[in-house]
Amino acid sequence: MASVWLLFIVFVFDLIAFGLAVAAEQRRTTWQVVNESRDSSYCVYEKDIATGLGIGSFLLLLASQLFIMVASRCLCCGRALTPSGSRSCAILLFITTW
Repeated sequence: MASVWLLFIVFVFDLIAFGLAVAAEQRRTTWQVVNESRDSSYCVYEKDIATGLGIGSFLLLLASQLFIMVASRCLCCGRALTPSGSRSCAILLFITTW
């Protein structure tokens, strides 16, 4: 039963992270070019929420990865795996999920 709850929590975190990433993409930064004189101009960026949404999405994905690592006692969260195919597979899957 605990694994069902873990999968549910990870699914909800991933779904919220996806929603935050889509919202961040919709609210991208806008800018205006300000002419100071004939020879110089600069860009002024408006304040936006896209950066905060992106960071929130990243933190939720990181939390779901940590939940899985702690629950499965994989890599650094528990007893070390002996050097074998299981350890190599765990490291490969950890890298490919990111």
